[in-house]
Amino acid sequence: MDVFSSKAGSFSGRMRFLALAVLASGVALGPARADVLARVPAAREMAVCGDTVFVGTKGSSVYAVPLSGGGARRVARGFSAANGVACTGDRLFVASRDSVTAFDIGRGGALTGRRDIRRGLPNSGAHSYRYIAVGPDSRLYVSFGSPCNICRPRGLQGTIVSMNQDGSDLRRVAWGVRNSVGFDWRGGTMYFTDNGADGMGDDIPPDELNALRPGGFYGFPYFGGQTRLEGFEDASPPERQIPPVFDFQAHVAALGIHFFRSLGGDALVAQHGSWDRSVPVGYQVVRVRFRGGRPVSATTFLRNVGRPVDVKEAPDGSVLVSDDAGGAIHIFRR
Repeated sequence: MDVFSSKAGSFSGRMRFLALAVLASGVALGPARADVLARVPAAREMAVCGDTVFVGTKGSSVYAVPLSGGGARRVARGFSAANGVACTGDRLFVASRDSVTAFDIGRGGALTGRRDIRRGLPNSGAHSYRYIAVGPDSRLYVSFGSPCNICRPRGLQGTIVSMNQDGSDLRRVAWGVRNSVGFDWRGGTMYFTDNGADGMGDDIPPDELNALRPGGFYGFPYFGGQTRLEGFEDASPPERQIPPVFDFQAHVAALGIHFFRSLGGDALVAQHGSWDRSVPVGYQVVRVRFRGGRPVSATTFLRNVGRPVDVKEAPDGSVLVSDDAGGAIHIFRR
């Protein structure tokens, strides 16, 4: 197992330790240093834009954090759950509960030219934390959760959509998704996490890692993984389910995923941690190893980072982890 660990405790000071980073080749690359890069209240999705990390939150604000250090600065406010952030070139996109908003990025992460490019996003109830990313086709991808534990979604609920960067030409690219709060691309294929249903016991259904087939149906509410969900055991799905390419342990709450150049193309996945389980699981970052283009295993990579939400790679290969419970952005350097 590849494990970095930072000791739990106050975020009032800098945390440091030495660990051994073992990457895809299995070769020890030397000492790693862990710091709290910045404190950001209820930190959620991150977007690395040059030398600045933009951080979405559960609240109404978006923050900018310089990778060189110096603390977080609030650069936008007035959102309803500003969870999702993504950037391309000199533009930042924010996906909140009810809209997708674009900004121009200036010096030092300053934001100007605010404009809503898409309004009236579907009501997803408790699953309204939107994730957003810019795909290799330069389109924006946004997740819309299902508004329930187990129910039949309506309209665009329980989907992932794509749109142009001006908000036009919205297309449904995946449906039958319970609640995806993380996706990234590997070799031109989008992989997305999906949270399994609660209330069916400690060990079913699994959390999922899925590979996108545009327009595909991913099973919810009929299936969680390959498990039939309560209330829909005898119901006929509208289409054939595309099964997960990898199952995570039930209730780990798999959220952000990112494929790392510094890990030979393997993925790190933030496991936010269980609430509906007799013995808690998750609360860590796992490394998903790929072999022959397919995920084959998931092992602990980082522990003691609170409740991790998102993972990103800094330009120097460092690992960034957001923690909404501790209100921190961790950085793990070699």
